[in-house]
Amino acid sequence: MNKKIRTLYLLIMSFLTLLHVAKAQTDPFVIKIGNRTISAAEFSSTYKKLVQSDSVNRENTEAFLQNYINYQLAVYAAEQQGKDATATFKDEINTYRKELANPYLVDKGLLDRLVRETYERMREEVHVAHIFIALDKNAAPADTASAFNELYNLRTRILKGEAFEQIAKNYSQDPSTASLGGDLGFLPMPPATHYIFESVAYNLPKEEISMPFRTDKGYHILKVIDKVPARGKVKLAHILVSTPVNATEADIKAAKRKIDQVHELLKKGEPFEGVCRSFSDDQQTKFNGGVRNKYYDAGSLINDKVADKILSLQVNSEFTDPIQTNLGWHIFRVVDKKDILRFDDMAQYIREKVNSDASRTAITRGSLIKRLMKENNFQESQEAKQVAFDNFHKDRLGNEAFLSQELFTINGEASKVKDFYAFVVKQQRQLAKQKAKDDKSILDWYNTFVEAQNMHYEEGNLEIKYPEFRKTVQEYKEAILQKQMFEEFVIKPSLDSMTQVRYYTSNQAKYAYTNRVQAKVVTTDTKETMLQAKQLLSKAPFLMNRRISDVYFDKNKSDFLPDATTILTGLVVIMIKNRNYTIEVSGNADNEESETISAERARKVVNFLINKGISPTRIIEKDDNKFKQVSKVDHAKNRRVAIKFYSDSMEDVVKRFNSLKPASLTAEEGFFKKGDNKYIDALNWTIGEVDTELENRQVWVNIQKVEEPRQKTFKEARGQVIREYQQDLLNNWMDNLKAKYPVQVNQEELQRAMN
Repeated sequence: MNKKIRTLYLLIMSFLTLLHVAKAQTDPFVIKIGNRTISAAEFSSTYKKLVQSDSVNRENTEAFLQNYINYQLAVYAAEQQGKDATATFKDEINTYRKELANPYLVDKGLLDRLVRETYERMREEVHVAHIFIALDKNAAPADTASAFNELYNLRTRILKGEAFEQIAKNYSQDPSTASLGGDLGFLPMPPATHYIFESVAYNLPKEEISMPFRTDKGYHILKVIDKVPARGKVKLAHILVSTPVNATEADIKAAKRKIDQVHELLKKGEPFEGVCRSFSDDQQTKFNGGVRNKYYDAGSLINDKVADKILSLQVNSEFTDPIQTNLGWHIFRVVDKKDILRFDDMAQYIREKVNSDASRTAITRGSLIKRLMKENNFQESQEAKQVAFDNFHKDRLGNEAFLSQELFTINGEASKVKDFYAFVVKQQRQLAKQKAKDDKSILDWYNTFVEAQNMHYEEGNLEIKYPEFRKTVQEYKEAILQKQMFEEFVIKPSLDSMTQVRYYTSNQAKYAYTNRVQAKVVTTDTKETMLQAKQLLSKAPFLMNRRISDVYFDKNKSDFLPDATTILTGLVVIMIKNRNYTIEVSGNADNEESETISAERARKVVNFLINKGISPTRIIEKDDNKFKQVSKVDHAKNRRVAIKFYSDSMEDVVKRFNSLKPASLTAEEGFFKKGDNKYIDALNWTIGEVDTELENRQVWVNIQKVEEPRQKTFKEARGQVIREYQQDLLNNWMDNLKAKYPVQVNQEELQRAMN
């Protein structure tokens, strides 16, 4: 029956394909290039998108049409030359296709609910304690029952009046919290804790004790000590007096005397920055006032008492008493505070964090697989499954008859026992190469194989199932081909310096300056916005509000985990689309890891990006070592590489401001001649800064240079020379392509499509 279904499916798809081809042949054409026809529907789809995004209007319609034809000409020529059949092209488009496929390979409804739920949890801080019994993931049923019963009995004793804290000290197997009565402090801001653990904590009323529940580490019972509205995040400065790991009693006393001396100086009114420069042992921050480049919430601070102290401080006007940590003694002050942003502003960031959280991904993936199995007619053979399980650990020659038994089919496509075994062997080899632990049971391996095959089938049929996906992939194919052709016929020839000089010499009269000024012009709607804008726009590159998920690693490892490539490929796409962006790649490590592993992780990520074509000049590589811990509960969260976005373009900062409040900020920088900018025109052209108000706008102009008319040198004109030479190369190239592949425009259909 399955083979009949599969045959019928193929016949239907063949019919639909033929129908599409027939429609394309009869649909009125707008443009013909060689033997390729661009239909009215195809052209109109592109045109309407650009009109809606304000990229095309009445004034630039002709330019759009010419650019569209040139673009399609380049793509057609590339296809005629077979560039879309090369291994390099196929590898590149497959990389992008995998990234484009991700939104289609999730349970979007469930993911949206998890994102909203996470945001609501971020608005509350939960202080918890737990009692923990360790249990192996594949523990025997008897051991599982024993762990559950032990915690159930302990819970009963607590409900009858015994102190939770004392029970935790006596019985909890969490070495980091047992001596503290199980106190975990405030949980880190979601999603930073195992989803099941987090859900119990946020759903449990204050002072109540949960039933035993299981995570991947073992069984827990949980007590909620307190719940308070979220107090936001703070940026800290600190003065550190460190103590060695093997500190003697004398070392400890000397450190305490020194921090007390520091504290007295601060109480007498000495500037924090000056005291920090003189006394702090933190070499990375002592010369910038002790400021740490990170924001902390209650859960990422040392403990709940420290969190209460720090989060109650006034910005820049108060400081803590000396606080001891495993690094030594600190005095903190708050240099900035941030409240939780609106959901719309945080949704994309939360979505990325949810997608990178293994405990949540397991939920969304499981839901998706169930749906796919139903949609794609998943049929399983229990008999073959049992045979596969019975022979899993047995030696095999490879020609046994049972290896050809069909385990299951997906729309008639069979996966056999031998396919299952081959999948497991491949996965185990990868784990061995990464020196990772293989703790999967036979059932785990089988379920992983079922998931992989269902996902593979779905991914392979996305173009058939989702026309919009097919169209997007086609757009990427065309963009890659056009880029390759443009680089070959325009970019590379234009970068020859001798040719540039000849072009400059023969067109020298074009390259001259009129009277002009070099200036930065910023306007805002309020004085408060102007203060923020001046600070952000003081020097490029400018810090962006954009975020991307951290890349996580196994303990003392720098090898990529499965989701790392997906995250970094997405980063490559962002960097390709935004040529003004620079990124900071910072390696981090947990306290339990080696001193060099954080730098290795950062280097691994940087090498990946460079190999994907991102210029090293656009990457700032940092080693934050163990100085930026994000969780004292989940140590895996500290084993990471973090990404920050910067931009060389002030326009990106403008977009950031105006996304929250339209027209709140404008900013321009460069050379201006009369008539270029009304704010510049309104001023005397003298070097210096001017703050004024014009047409109900706050205006700040910084004139750095005033120039009289003169001839440009080649160095000054080089950018313009390259642009104009490239335009000439482009025009000549297009003329040659049009001679080789004639272009025909159906004006009647064109006007109809554009109207």
